[in-house]
Amino acid sequence: MTGTHSARRLVARITLVAAMLAFALAGVSAHVVTGVLYPSLATAFVSSPSASQDTPIKIIWGATDTGLRVVCFNVANTSPARADDPDWPRITAVGFELPGRPTGFTLMEPRTGWSLVEGTHADIPGNSRVSLDLAIVAPVNLAGWAQRGPNDPSGIQPGQQGIRGNGTRFCVSGPFPDTLPSPTDPATPVATTIEHLLNGVIVRFDRLQHGPPLSDFGVWANDLRTIPLY
Repeated sequence: MTGTHSARRLVARITLVAAMLAFALAGVSAHVVTGVLYPSLATAFVSSPSASQDTPIKIIWGATDTGLRVVCFNVANTSPARADDPDWPRITAVGFELPGRPTGFTLMEPRTGWSLVEGTHADIPGNSRVSLDLAIVAPVNLAGWAQRGPNDPSGIQPGQQGIRGNGTRFCVSGPFPDTLPSPTDPATPVATTIEHLLNGVIVRFDRLQHGPPLSDFGVWANDLRTIPLY
């Protein structure tokens, strides 16, 4: 009998610990991004506005669903600032892989300092060329790449904390899909959340060190993140 009670207490404790872990993981749902070549020099924190349940906002015209959705997310540059030039490295582009190759996206925020391009790609070392359905790009100011360049270089500055809501907020409208392949079972569609869309994020980092420009691409640091994703 004592053995039975002990076993029951053990099962109860395991169940409680599992529940606590599940709750903790649910609260830490944002995406840590690390560089493919230089994971200690190039890091970012990409998150939905409030939680993993955030969904794209439907644009409805009267009673008609336009098929367009609005997605907002934040990008913080958690890379350590360079000792010789603390303005760098900077995040200069944020791109997305989406299934189905949709087009017709518009950058709503920020209104200045960034532009949106479609149908571009990223050549990630050691991996196949990745097609990006959309990318938000900081303007390339050639003077800005020089050490001690302009006082306000392009992109997102380093040294930011990896906290939800930190960094630069981006809002994009376009034909974001209502369902996405499940990360654990690609054959099964699941309802789209912003965090799920962020699984396909690719971040570009520039000027990781002094001397010739050293760049890197960063992806979600998770075993579920294949390259390419779709």
